[in-house]
Amino acid sequence: MKSNLKLKTIDDIERELTIILACERKQKSDITLSQIFDFLAESIEVSIQGISYNKKRTTINKLLGKYKFAKLISTGNYTKANQIPGFPPRDLGDAQAAELRLKTSLTAFKLHSGPFAEHQVFGELDKKQWERVHSILATYLFGYIQLFGDEKLRFLKDRENKKDKNFAEKKHHHHQGQKKKEDRGDTKPSGHNSRKWKNKKKFHYKGNKNQGGGPK
Repeated sequence: MKSNLKLKTIDDIERELTIILACERKQKSDITLSQIFDFLAESIEVSIQGISYNKKRTTINKLLGKYKFAKLISTGNYTKANQIPGFPPRDLGDAQAAELRLKTSLTAFKLHSGPFAEHQVFGELDKKQWERVHSILATYLFGYIQLFGDEKLRFLKDRENKKDKNFAEKKHHHHQGQKKKEDRGDTKPSGHNSRKWKNKKKFHYKGNKNQGGGPK
């Protein structure tokens, strides 16, 4: 499912989940909300519990796993050539339980330091790599949810986040600039000293001109 979302971290998934739960919504196909939440939660649980998928890696995936992973990361989304293994098979029928399961798994992932499970297709992945896989998976699955009235909410949240980020970056750059000047021992001459220097140079220039032996 084509999605305009660009989720890259677990925090991004949590923020998008908050928006989904705050808005009116409906499913775009026969995949239910509980299927999406349960499947994403299961993927996260598998990665941190070190429990392998039901199916073992095929010989093809062992040979091409790293290539497929690189392809997924470079494109940032799933395609027909790179489908999700074990696409949501069934609806467990309890959207609230699925929501709680997903929230719990997201928190558990952030707290987990390793070891991590081997991916069915991609093989061994570290935490950062698993986080990218989960984020791309969430982007894909959340594309099956149609939200109503979310544009304003998403816009306000994005604008607030960008404003905070820009302010923090501006403050950081200003602090770095000041620190470099202090480290170099640079001192900016005062306006008074600057004017004196200009006047002195101008006077000296006139003196040289008058010493040229011009007509009296």
